[in-house]
Amino acid sequence: MGSWAKLATTAAAAVCLVLGVPGIVSAAGVSEPQREAMLQRMIANPSDLDLAFEYAQASSDAGDYEGAISALERMLIYAPNTPRLQFELGVLYYKLGAYEVARSYFEQVLLNPSVPNEIADQVRLYIQQLALAADPPPFSASIFSAIRWESNANFGPGTNTVTLNGIDFTLGDQSVGRPGWSWLNIGTLHYSYDLKNQGDRIEFDFLAYSTVYFDDELSDIDLDFFEVTLGPSFNMKRIGWDQTRLFLYAIGDLSYLGYDSYFYAPGAGIRLLSFAATQSVLDARLETRYRDFQDNSELPTNSLRTGFQTRLGVNYTYYLTPGLVLTTQVYAQREAADADFYANTEVAFSAGFAYTFENPLWRADYPLTWQLGAGASGATTTIPIRRSIPTSPSGTIRGGRGRRWWSLSRRPGRSCRKSSIATSSPTTTCGHSTT
Repeated sequence: MGSWAKLATTAAAAVCLVLGVPGIVSAAGVSEPQREAMLQRMIANPSDLDLAFEYAQASSDAGDYEGAISALERMLIYAPNTPRLQFELGVLYYKLGAYEVARSYFEQVLLNPSVPNEIADQVRLYIQQLALAADPPPFSASIFSAIRWESNANFGPGTNTVTLNGIDFTLGDQSVGRPGWSWLNIGTLHYSYDLKNQGDRIEFDFLAYSTVYFDDELSDIDLDFFEVTLGPSFNMKRIGWDQTRLFLYAIGDLSYLGYDSYFYAPGAGIRLLSFAATQSVLDARLETRYRDFQDNSELPTNSLRTGFQTRLGVNYTYYLTPGLVLTTQVYAQREAADADFYANTEVAFSAGFAYTFENPLWRADYPLTWQLGAGASGATTTIPIRRSIPTSPSGTIRGGRGRRWWSLSRRPGRSCRKSSIATSSPTTTCGHSTT
């Protein structure tokens, strides 16, 4: 076996050791007296690299990352610029939360032109995780703008005729599904203030969402939505949860539909964000809002929707390779309302992946990402008869009377919604989804 093959085997073993994968040569089960005896032998014979590496493994298994780091850094004195040692030191510093030191060791590994591809890929995974787990800048902002076309912008039925309890009804042209172009804008702003208390911070976030349709016939479903959240976030390392934060925050929402006041909503939320598992991100949150809907000339009974909206959502992301990411999302939502027929409960699941690759035109600066996802949802809710109203970032906005619906969606692509509005002739409506 060549030297680099041995290196690859050793590095792979180190990765498995960190990830807790069985089946590698490890020092699991070494007692504390045995580890202390190894330390004494290592001090007596500092040039014995095999003994030092064995001690480092035993220390890592015991959770003594500082002891493992000390042993490996001592080995670097006798074997400088050894990628195997630099890689393992980077992993250990990463687990300690010393991200900049970990990044330095990982970058040294990548600078070695002879490092095997599989080792380089593992290093890139850790560097990618570092970019996510490292403390974000105190201020950040983003703007997204796009022109969008929808084959059924208002999610109306395909024809003017609907059947209710065996009786045919004719709808006005305004209530029939219409295609349309719209201008979509999303802006975000984040600011955090360090409380100088074990990593605790005050977090402020602002979201603005706007959809403007070019067709005047669709202007009554132009949507503007604003949300502000403010509250503390706590570093959970104080209770042994490494690379995990707990957020508690107040919520304020304001929404306009067709440039008329639609609803405002005070609320509160709790969020758990964790990078503790290697190559993974876990994001779970529970939010509740009291949505106060406003009547207007277009929606004279809109206030009947007033009530609490409570939503529990969990997102999990796993990085298979530096360019391939798997994502899953599960959520459950309950919307109460003053009028019982507007109340609903919804559950949904979605999964997908994103593949990022080099742009053939601008290799260094503008990578391309191909994303595919699928999802399913089910609910006991109301179904729009006269028209549907688009979904806001805070939750689903619907109108009309009905009983049940289900939907299947694929991202990017179309979504279809099938309804049985207490009729003998169920109808299916399809349109392009922005989910």
